[in-house]
Order: sequence, then C-alpha cells, then structure tokens
Amino acid sequence: MKNKNILLICLGVLFLLFTSCETKNQSLDEISQKGKSKITIQSLLEEMVTRESIAKLPMPIYKNLQASSYDRRTVSREQGWHANGDRSYFVDVEEKEDGRFEHVMMNVKGSGAIVRWWSVTSNLDLLGGTLRIYMDGDKRPSFSGTLEHLIGGDFFTTAPLSMELASGSDKEKRGRNLYLPIPFAKSIKVTYERKDGKKLVEGVPAWPNDAVFYNINYRLYESTVDVESLTPERLEAAEGLIGLTRQKLLAATESENGRSTVNSFKGKLLPQKVKEFKLRRTSGKGGAIKKVLIKIEAENLPQALRSTVLEISFDGDRTVWAPVGDFFGTGYQIRPSKNWYSTVDESGLMVCRWIMPFAESATIKLHNLGGQEVNIALGEVSVVDWEWDERSMHFCSAWQQYTNINSKPDRDLNYISLEGEGVYVGDALTLFDISPKWWGEGDEKISVDSDTFPSHFGTGSEDYYGYAWCLGAPFSTPFVMQPDGSGNETVGYTINARYRLLDGIPFKSKFHFDMELQHWTESRLNYAPTVYWYARPGVKSNIEPAPESAKYPVALNPEGVK
Repeated sequence: MKNKNILLICLGVLFLLFTSCETKNQSLDEISQKGKSKITIQSLLEEMVTRESIAKLPMPIYKNLQASSYDRRTVSREQGWHANGDRSYFVDVEEKEDGRFEHVMMNVKGSGAIVRWWSVTSNLDLLGGTLRIYMDGDKRPSFSGTLEHLIGGDFFTTAPLSMELASGSDKEKRGRNLYLPIPFAKSIKVTYERKDGKKLVEGVPAWPNDAVFYNINYRLYESTVDVESLTPERLEAAEGLIGLTRQKLLAATESENGRSTVNSFKGKLLPQKVKEFKLRRTSGKGGAIKKVLIKIEAENLPQALRSTVLEISFDGDRTVWAPVGDFFGTGYQIRPSKNWYSTVDESGLMVCRWIMPFAESATIKLHNLGGQEVNIALGEVSVVDWEWDERSMHFCSAWQQYTNINSKPDRDLNYISLEGEGVYVGDALTLFDISPKWWGEGDEKISVDSDTFPSHFGTGSEDYYGYAWCLGAPFSTPFVMQPDGSGNETVGYTINARYRLLDGIPFKSKFHFDMELQHWTESRLNYAPTVYWYARPGVKSNIEPAPESAKYPVALNPEGVK
C-alpha cells in the first residue's frame, strides 16, 4: 500500500508538471477564453471602475472599432484624405414599407458592446429624430427614442454616463455623450430617422437642415465569448449598479486594494538638476504605483510646469517622459479639473490615479530643464503589492510639441506610433493659437495592427474630445474634459483631454494615431499632445524625450508663438 501511494503521488506530480508546461506554451488568446464568465452590462460596469483591470491585457480579448459619419469622399491618402463634410454619412439607408427612411449608423455581426457614443446635430428638429437599436437580428428594436433623450439625455441613465457638453450653450450645439455600455450577443444595428421620416441629404449639402454627426466606439469579441445582450428588463435590473458606478466615477478616488507604502519627496530643485528616488515596496512581491501627487512652486510657474519633467522607469525601462503640467492634464497653466485618472485643484496640487505595475523595480526622476529654481512643495507616490504575470503591463506616457507650426496646408500630426502589444488609453492636448478662428476641424485617424484604412476615422477634434461646434466653455468629466477652451473662440490657450476606460484600444503588433490639423484660416500654433498607453515589456515608441522642446518658452500671448 505504501508503494502504491508513492506511485500515485509521483504520477500526480508528473501530471502537474505536464499541465504547467502545457499552460506556459499556451497563447494569451487561448488562456483568455478559459474560465471567463459571461460579458454582461454588470461585468462591463465593474470593469469600468476597477482600476486594476486597465493595467492587464484584456481577457477576453477584443477589438475596439468605430462607426462614424466621416466624409465618405475620403478613400485613401491620395483621394479625399482631408475631405471635411463629416456629416450624415451612413452605412446604409433603408426604405420601409410605410415610406419612412431609417439611416443605418452601424450594422455589425458578432458579439460585442457599444462603449462610447458621441453625437450632435445642426438643429433642434434633428434632435427630435428617432434612434433605434436592433439586437441579434430582431426586427423590433430593443431600444427606441429620440436622439436627444438616448444620447446625452436621461433615457438610459444620467451624468456622467450620459451627458451633454457644454451645457451653457444652445441645446443643438452641445456634444452628446453616452458611456453606458450596451452589450450585444450576435449582432447590432443602429438607425436614425428624421421626425418627418424623409431621407436625409448626405455630406456637404446636408448643412444645415440635414446635418447629423456621430462617432460610435464598440468592442468586438472573439466568437467563443459569451455575451448577454442588453434588454429593457436587464437595464432595469442593473439600475442599482449603474447608480453605484456613477457615484464611483464622480468620486474618482484611487484604488482601495491593498495596503500602500507612501514615498514622500520635497525640496529645492536647482536649474539643470535631477531629483531621483527608487520606490519602496510593501513586501518582496512586485508592486504598482496607485497614486502620484505633486505640487511645484516657482517664480515663473507656467514655465516651471513645462520645464519640470517627470520621468519614470519600470524594471529598467524608461516608459514615462513628460512635463509635469502636461502629464496631469493641465498643460502649463493651472486649470482646475477632475477626471477618472487625474485631478488638479486651484492651489496647483496635481494628482494622478493611473495604476502603474512593475515586476522588480521602479525609479522616478524629476528633471529641472529650465533656468530657474523650482520648489517641490509636495510630492508623494503611493505603492501597493502587485502580482506580476503574463498579462501585466507597464504604464507609459510620452509628450512632444509641434512648435510654431503653420496651420496650412491641412495635414496630419502624429500623436504616437507603437510597435508591440498593449492598450492605448488616452491623451491630453495643450495648444496656443494666435488666430481667433477655429483650429480643430481635423479628424482622428487611428490604425491598429493590420489596418489598411484607419479603423477609427473621426469627424472633428472637438468631437473626439466630447464637445461640439468649437465651443470654449470649460468642463470636466470622468471621460473627457476641457479645463480651458479660450483658444477655441479667440486668441489663446486650450486644453482638451480624453481618458479611455472601456474604450481603450488594444493592439497586438502596431498602433498608429494621427490627428489632422485643419484650421479655418492660416495661423500659427504651438500644439503639444501627451499620450498614455499600457504595454507589455519591449514595446517601441517613435516619440523620444524632447528636452529642447520642454525648455522652450511657453506662449502666454501671440508673441510667444515664434
């Protein structure tokens, strides 16, 4: 009996070794399909406000795609690449038996979820048109209502999951946003119908009577993923969780998981000097930064916000290099704001809540690239334990400035190009324009992996950032913000930012993001994007540290753009 037991133990050990090796040889795609529960509105809402989820490769995997009203005259870089009639273009137009016309915004086969929906129209009459959402081949819509109430209104929920920006403007000029996820099991079709049921004119002639603009970001899962379609009954059953999600998004506190170790730093930072420190972990495990808090003081604070640079290295690789003001989404002027990932208050205290994991080590450096002394009045980095595994990713951020560029001719400005595997999670744009005319007609053009045409082709810079009609009113939300829009409607300074929760864009091999610069008139600008992404070790970026640009005098008036 004793020998038999020993034999059974040995066989068990061999089995465990075999299955362990088998698991190591499996791809992440295979691993991601095992042991996963059904995708539901509840699971998506929980993912939205679980900060740790964004720092791991998606499980189950998905593609993030976009349906939009971009100008269909855009065929290639050689044909219509800068066409600007981005309105009332649809996938199809269906004439019904009763003579009505339903304009198809998206018609997708497969399992997935709408995760971000932006829209605006040119007049109140069009806001009263009907949106219909058809699920899984059903001829009857699962949801139907006016555009005004479904997107940005109170049909599904209220702010910040459904909101209109900016609220002080005329209703038809407010960007309408919906971030409540709408999962679908087999297919989804979204249509728009005018109040009078007539067919819309598309493109350039649509202005102003027929102009409907839209961007719909959606996930598309692998065919093996089980997704539960949203229905009115399931929406009602999720009401409590939706309310709790709204509260968490508005509170925007840092992760509460695990006991944190606080690393503090402060003091004088002389010109051309560097303050460096290595992070202490709470145990022998891997770690993750869960909060960074910085407040700096200087005689010329705008210049200090730009010329004081935050650099972070994880496991020996530099992954973050950005001026502190730009990194926290305030640029080189203190403008109070609050989103899911960062907060800036009137005193100049800047806080970020990105989760930043590392396997072995993390080093933070603050560079004073300017010619004045900078006082770090307050600095804290909070670290928690993190079990580093094959899905864990490093947090990355890069900054650059297109300095004193002419707005003409129309062209694309590169935000970032990446090679490797990761997830793109957001960007913040700081600019100064010397013209009172609108600078942001340009569209986002995002290509992922093997795309031969951008899978995200937008309808305007302000649409990408959630508002509309070049309005300069300030706003802050968990997802998008404009702490300062002075440069939209007059000569001056603008900050726009978009932070991606469920609408992060995974990439397996390549990621390329251009934002088109298309201005109403000839002007000059300083145009500085900061980008954020998570990456598996080894991802390569085309944006290198730019100390000369960070040293460059910031523009406080038109003479500063030179």
